[in-house]
Amino acid sequence: MRILKSAALILGLSFLPLPASAQGMPPEQIKQILDVTKANWVGFRDWQGQELIYFTHLEAWKCGIDFVFYGLNGGPLDQIWELDECNPDNPNAVLKEKPYLERPDGSTQSISVQLIFPDGTKSAVETFLYKPQ
Repeated sequence: MRILKSAALILGLSFLPLPASAQGMPPEQIKQILDVTKANWVGFRDWQGQELIYFTHLEAWKCGIDFVFYGLNGGPLDQIWELDECNPDNPNAVLKEKPYLERPDGSTQSISVQLIFPDGTKSAVETFLYKPQ
């Protein structure tokens, strides 16, 4: 717990007197962590003629997220990334066999993502540009 508190202080997060979530921290704090780590919400990889869009970071924080909506290439946020079920005994484990979308090579220019939290609030829409390597 000391390491968690130290990390929170470094990130500028405050401990608020809210009920603990399955991850052992207040829901508001999980939202703050996701806000300061939003650059990591998705990742990209070119692999064997496909584009892979990873949701690993969001899977690791699934206990603090109700829904992940996304849209591709400037389209509407009309698709849902299905998060694995939260396991309170191992909340940050990413056990999903494929924590990524598989897309044809050359088909993705960007992905936009919005999170819905258990309290009903929504994150800002974040857009990530795909830059093939």
